Amino acid sequence: MFIDASVLVAMMTDEEEARAFAIRMQPATARMTSPLVAANAAIQISTILGLSPTEAGEAVRTFLQLMNIQLLAVPPRAAVLATEAYERYGLGGHPARLGLDDCMTYACARYYRQPLLSNSDRFKQTDIELA
Repeated sequence: MFIDASVLVAMMTDEEEARAFAIRMQPATARMTSPLVAANAAIQISTILGLSPTEAGEAVRTFLQLMNIQLLAVPPRAAVLATEAYERYGLGGHPARLGLDDCMTYACARYYRQPLLSNSDRFKQTDIELA
């Protein structure tokens, strides 16, 4: 299962969906995310919780360890997959309106052949397998 920043933010800020995401993650034998997702989550969490970005980044790293979520490298092939995702689902011409961060998340989930766990409805409008 590839975990999106929206899920990390929801769980770490105790949003309403936090428990539902924890339940959906429980049976997953593999849990993973990327450094881009972790940084995105840290930036959002720093704003929401009033932490410095560095403090929020440390909290995200601790959370990933506690939840047994692997932080995997963004593979070079993800550049091609993200560009293709943007062409198909990007801001300019598709209802999903994926931005760069969404396209990279899509690309990593596709590359690692994992279903995507996200709080965003945008991915429902793509061909990515959802968790």
